[in-house]
Amino acid sequence: MFLNSRNRLQPKCVSIGVILIVTSIVLTLTACMPTGVAQLDQSVAEVPAAPASYWHDKQAIIDAQQSPLFSHASEESFIDTKLTYDLPALIDLALHTNPETRVSWEEAKAAAARLERNRSVWYPTLTAMAFGQYFKTSFPIPGGALVSNGYSSLGSLDLAWTLFDFGRRNSLVEAGVQRLRVAKFSFNRKHQEITYRVATSFFAYQAALAKVMAVQQTFEVARVGSTSVKAKLDKGLATRPELLLAIQEQAKASYDLQDARSSEIQAHADLTSNLGISPSYTLQLINLSKLPLPEGLEQSVEKIVDQALEQRPDLMARLAELRAREADVKRARAEFWPKFSLAGKVGNQYWGNVHTNPASNEIYSASNVVGTAMLTMEWTLFDGFERSNAVHEAEAKKEASKAQLDSLRLEIMRDIWKAYADTKTTLEKREYALALLKAAEESYAATQESYNQGFSTVIELLSAQKDFAHARYTEIDSRASLLRSAATLVYAAGEQSRGDFISE
Repeated sequence: MFLNSRNRLQPKCVSIGVILIVTSIVLTLTACMPTGVAQLDQSVAEVPAAPASYWHDKQAIIDAQQSPLFSHASEESFIDTKLTYDLPALIDLALHTNPETRVSWEEAKAAAARLERNRSVWYPTLTAMAFGQYFKTSFPIPGGALVSNGYSSLGSLDLAWTLFDFGRRNSLVEAGVQRLRVAKFSFNRKHQEITYRVATSFFAYQAALAKVMAVQQTFEVARVGSTSVKAKLDKGLATRPELLLAIQEQAKASYDLQDARSSEIQAHADLTSNLGISPSYTLQLINLSKLPLPEGLEQSVEKIVDQALEQRPDLMARLAELRAREADVKRARAEFWPKFSLAGKVGNQYWGNVHTNPASNEIYSASNVVGTAMLTMEWTLFDGFERSNAVHEAEAKKEASKAQLDSLRLEIMRDIWKAYADTKTTLEKREYALALLKAAEESYAATQESYNQGFSTVIELLSAQKDFAHARYTEIDSRASLLRSAATLVYAAGEQSRGDFISE
């Protein structure tokens, strides 16, 4: 009974000893862990205190304070506060300062590096290997065992080279070539996108500035009008309700002025955001009235659509992605065939200070050159239908890419037709806006003169004043809308400038 109890307890004692040894090893390794790893595990283990509590990462805040996420140094190297920027200068500034251009540029560089990685599969791999060991071996012999111990080492060069793989490498490289084209075309489209965003935000900001000036003029006219009505009231030539109407119109003009200034601030923030600079910068910009306006459309919408389908970078990127997925299908199908490879090794193996027991007459050392060369064939015969499903997946992705290409073609045609119609409409509206402004200006001048002579009422004067202010806004909107429509047409067609199909 005692022996049985001891035999039952002994394994438990051994298990506890092993646990203590493993625990001490783990604690020792944990103490040797880098500080960053320990902090990472600690931060991951933290959770918010309650469902409604906001989580704070103190270490991230410290890192952000030590490494500022935003710096003016890169912006200041490109911004010239003494230069009066026109639209081409603003676009050039944005292409240098907007982080999105750098993102697409780095993605193109990564795609180029990925292609070179794919091409490396054509080359052999050469690996240097070396190891050393202490050994002790035992071999049974009559009357006992022959035990030898000593040191050995091996140094070698291993060669591996795929000779033929039924198109796997060709497909891999072809896919890399096409995806590099995707990255390059995407980079070009990003340039066009930033150009378009800068242009439209520049037109919007200039329109906001022009509206501020127009509202200021309207405010001055309203102030002069209320002063004139007050002077007539003092002479008994006007009534108090007429004065109150004039003061009301002045207050409304003052409100409109503050609203226009608020819109200007927002438009300035949008412009600087698209430029990739801080809104704290104040740039000297060319006036909206100095920008050349389109005068007509040189080409038909059908011709513009044809040009866009031949050159738009994002469409070319979709086409390149389709070619890449076709290469993926070829590679997936090639996995059904074998691979033939060449492998070889050459090196030196050394044994030193070898002792034997029973003792021999001498302790010996040996060194010899070792080498192997082989031609191998690797052919997976069954893999649980993994390769079949890989082919199905690649073919489905290829068909999806075809559908995306067709969808983008339809989207391009729709955008061009819409932008073409908008540009044509805004060209006509521009003529009506100019005629309206001229008529409203003449009407207000005549009504002002008639009111001063006592032949018109203050209501007629205020009505003419409102019409004149509305005509100003309409003229400004027509100018900005025409510029935006032309820019949208250029962007939809995938062009860099509007000179190819818009006359100026």
